[in-house]
Amino acid sequence: MNSGNTSNSIKKSLTGLISFLFLSINCMAQVDTVFRIDSIVVEAPVNTSWNRAVLNKNDLTQRNVTSFGELLSGTTGVQNSYHGPHAGAPMIRSMSGNRVKILRNNNSISDLSGISPNFAISFDPDNIADIHIYKSQSSVLYGGRAIGGAINIMDNSIPKDLPAKPITGSVKTAWQSNAGHHLAFDMDSKTGKHSLWHIDGMWRRNGDIQIPGHPKIDWAYSHTIDDLQASMAQVFIDKETRQNITLYPYLSQYTLDNIDNPNLGLSESELYTFKPHSVIGGYEVPNLANPRYIPDQDPSTPLFTTIVHGVHDYAPVREGYIPNSHADHKSISIGYAWQTSRVQLGVGYRGNEGYFGIPGFAQIRQPSHSHNHGHGHQHSAQDYGYSPINTRARSNNVISEASLEVGLPWLYSIKNSYSLQFSDDRELLGIYQMNKFNSTLHSNRLELHHTPYSFWQGLSGLDLSSRKITGTGSMRYMPHTHSREWGAFTQQQFTVKTLRLNVGYRFEQANREAMLDVDYKRSRGLAGGNLSPRSFNLQQFNSELVWEIFSFLQVMGSYQHAERAPEVNELYAGNNHFAIMIEENGDDRLPTEINDGVEFGLEIIGITGWNVKSTYYHNTFQNYLYLAHTGISRSGGFLVKEWRAADTQISGWEVALKQQTTLPSGAKLFNQGYFDLVKNRNTSNDPLRQWAEGDFMPNMPTSRFGLSTEFQAKNWSLYVAADSYLKQKLLGKNINPEPPMPAFTLLHAKIGRRLPWAKYQLEAYVQGSNLLDSEARPQQSILKYLSPLPGRNISVGIQMGI
Repeated sequence: MNSGNTSNSIKKSLTGLISFLFLSINCMAQVDTVFRIDSIVVEAPVNTSWNRAVLNKNDLTQRNVTSFGELLSGTTGVQNSYHGPHAGAPMIRSMSGNRVKILRNNNSISDLSGISPNFAISFDPDNIADIHIYKSQSSVLYGGRAIGGAINIMDNSIPKDLPAKPITGSVKTAWQSNAGHHLAFDMDSKTGKHSLWHIDGMWRRNGDIQIPGHPKIDWAYSHTIDDLQASMAQVFIDKETRQNITLYPYLSQYTLDNIDNPNLGLSESELYTFKPHSVIGGYEVPNLANPRYIPDQDPSTPLFTTIVHGVHDYAPVREGYIPNSHADHKSISIGYAWQTSRVQLGVGYRGNEGYFGIPGFAQIRQPSHSHNHGHGHQHSAQDYGYSPINTRARSNNVISEASLEVGLPWLYSIKNSYSLQFSDDRELLGIYQMNKFNSTLHSNRLELHHTPYSFWQGLSGLDLSSRKITGTGSMRYMPHTHSREWGAFTQQQFTVKTLRLNVGYRFEQANREAMLDVDYKRSRGLAGGNLSPRSFNLQQFNSELVWEIFSFLQVMGSYQHAERAPEVNELYAGNNHFAIMIEENGDDRLPTEINDGVEFGLEIIGITGWNVKSTYYHNTFQNYLYLAHTGISRSGGFLVKEWRAADTQISGWEVALKQQTTLPSGAKLFNQGYFDLVKNRNTSNDPLRQWAEGDFMPNMPTSRFGLSTEFQAKNWSLYVAADSYLKQKLLGKNINPEPPMPAFTLLHAKIGRRLPWAKYQLEAYVQGSNLLDSEARPQQSILKYLSPLPGRNISVGIQMGI
């Protein structure tokens, strides 16, 4: 850990740096013209939600990030699940995984990130046009998997707009002090009056990432740590249990006569007894007096005493580094489009490949041996080869789009999009493959847009999808599975003067099937039960009313009913899941998950230049599906967990502030702030859940607030942001009470300058993340005991455009 003097010195230096940056704002405000970053925001035809947010390309490149969850974590209500530096997924209002649907250009992504968090969501901020975030009211448009929200990534896999010149593009490269190297490029061209093509690519690589102190939390090495906490912190407790034999007045004659009989399995601890007689052959036989017995001792003296000789890591870890945090990612996209004023046709391809580690280790049993740790206590133990957990993922995605502008009131336009994706996701221990999943996804979406009257616009459509997942490897945690889904939906918006009403309905059917094979080895636990096929009929409904009371004030009220079918891992999993270091057990009897949610909001517009938007939400879940503790730990340290269903309430507040100011010089200043609070509360009467998880779900996001300032003037830009995470007060249990993580603050900054050079557009920038070098352990991360967020990272980059 850094010393206090060093920490104070760093904070003073950074305070001076920040002061300098803010002084620079005033200096740069004197320039004459405004620097603008070009971006395209594609609005949805029907604004379906008060809680729909759009992040444009400028927003996505302000922060140095290494995971998709981290990319979106500056948005109110959205946090990073953090499964290591490269495997964070967006967590919306405490929900993630199978409750937050990830789409690309309105089509589902077939990666397994909802099933296993180590399978990262592929992304490249430099080649994304914008991202649409739906924090509610999204299940009508995108189905039950969006019961907790949806993320729609809009990229240029199929080009949309004709470039101004025959060829346009850019190349970007960056060197980072704590995240390796990054290279990205993109190019657009028009090959005729109606045709255009696009290509982009990205590569980034890093070794192990630095942190300010030790990777594991301090109490991981405490002699008071219990066995469950030790398993989550991946430490071995070297201990022995001694029997206080002076408390027992007798020696068992039965045990003395039979202790050498291996069929009875008697131990030395059974030699000592409080009974004066033993029963041998049906007769009472007097027991011998214990010569070490000491009478009249304190009756509260324990019979057994546990002595801890030391706490040791499963595998060696280095001070100042996240273990096994290497990464290598690459992607490429190629697309072609032909368009007229009324017709658009396009086809595209996107390929991704990633190889990265997560900061955890798994074990392979080896022959037993005897050893000691230098304290005279010798014992036999099973050796385990602890290897780092790595992930290798590849995907190939072919997409096509066709749209026609009809121009009729009841059928303004038709759009159809199709996606075919092949994915190969592997879990490795070191370099050795433990399991491999190949998935094939076909998905098709048909949209019919209509504007029958000036006050009425709507969208109706049909979704079809089919996904097969096949696995290999004797240690995989799921059998082969096949999922088929279809849904018909309509979303309508009515605007009358100062009132806007959105209503929508969706019916869908989801089918899940497990396909057994002789190579799949199930665990000793529930392991998916009978692996029965399941079919679910689901209904989604939403309604939202927004009333503009005054030009500066509007209010919102909404209701949604959403239903979700259990996913294949929740139904059929049944083996060691190395990435999350548990034995995962599904249950093929799980019911449909149901949410009835209400929201109320208020927005004040333009008061002293600020917009303030506040939202309260309350979701009542029936059959909320979650991974529950069983209290069992298998040999090798794997905790046994089961998918269960129980009633839950999720409620919270979100506040967002925005201000845009044009200075007398013409420069622009953008200020933003936010606060969010979420409660994921156990409302079931299940005593088993109360014993294992407590009043609140463990690993719940903490309350937080943030502020950011962006300045744009001529050739200069500056961005500064701070996010403060508070200490969690609403704690759950991992059978034992969950310890709260300390509060922390993350400081980010970016300063850039355009450098005109001939016909090229150059931009150089310096960018920093976690500038305070905080030891940041998000409460919501299941790996918080093993690794904090990355430490300070400074990036120096340059971008050239043509």
